[in-house]
Amino acid sequence: MTGGMFGDRQSSMGRDQDWLYPAIAIAMGTVICAAALQYMTGYPSLPRGRVSLTAALVIIALTALFRFLRYLLSLWRAGEQHPSARIRKQFRPALLAFWPIAAGVVTLGTFLHAISFLKSMIPAVVPFWADALFAATDRFIFVDPQAIAIALQPALTGIGLFYGLWHAAHLGGILWVLHWRDGRKARHILSFMLTWSIGMFFAFAFSSMGPIFTGQYDPSVAPETTRKAAAFLWANYQADGALLGGGISAFPSMHVAIAAWLAIVLKDRGLPWLGFAYLVGVFAGSVILGWHYVIDSVAGIAIALAADRLALQWTNRAAQQEQAAALPMPAPN
Repeated sequence: MTGGMFGDRQSSMGRDQDWLYPAIAIAMGTVICAAALQYMTGYPSLPRGRVSLTAALVIIALTALFRFLRYLLSLWRAGEQHPSARIRKQFRPALLAFWPIAAGVVTLGTFLHAISFLKSMIPAVVPFWADALFAATDRFIFVDPQAIAIALQPALTGIGLFYGLWHAAHLGGILWVLHWRDGRKARHILSFMLTWSIGMFFAFAFSSMGPIFTGQYDPSVAPETTRKAAAFLWANYQADGALLGGGISAFPSMHVAIAAWLAIVLKDRGLPWLGFAYLVGVFAGSVILGWHYVIDSVAGIAIALAADRLALQWTNRAAQQEQAAALPMPAPN
């Protein structure tokens, strides 16, 4: 027996509603929040959606192509005598099974685009104020990121490259989860979105720039990859821009928060040490490269854990309600 063209409809359709509807609600709430803040502050720039839309469409097309090629391979291995007839028969059910993934890509793309816009607007809503407080916490625990960076100068380029891989881990991780076919998918998609949402709330409340932008960390010490990224963020900040990936915010470290989310995901897949090692590496890089204070990264982990707990409670409640609805009605007396 071979599976469906784009996946098993029966195994996925019932579970997709557990994450897709809440995900759409979170994404739309984020968009509304960003639009409201832009209106209230008169922020001069607006995000351009063409890049996100194009990326979403490319991802959807590549995903569909990959699944179709895998399906053809399964037909070949099974020795299917009439593959074209089988494909025609299963094409409509395959599209019905695939639409939640396509909808998920668009929903997540919209959500992350709105998050990026919110991040750019932070100083327009709450001027940076918390850097002195967080720098004092580093001094209290005797952490000097610049001294550490100088001591690790020969390895700093490698640390910068490793830290930059976060973007691939960030998008690759959530796209990987989006293709899962079990009940754990809902928990991790919702915890991803909640991690970002909670993180943005605290980013506004504790508006801060980070050592590399405040003069507490000399950018010339950092590797070239870090300096280029900092220059991009600073130019977007000075122009009151809304470039995708722009926005300066130190607290909490969303790099570390998403690394913690990915560590939870990998633990769920039986790879706890890989996730833990990646989290430790991103935590260390966030401080050594001057992006964050130690408390930023600690807060990022706490937010990811809280988001995962909330998502788990939501999915457990949804599963219980689904089981209760499936129970037969008691016979009348």
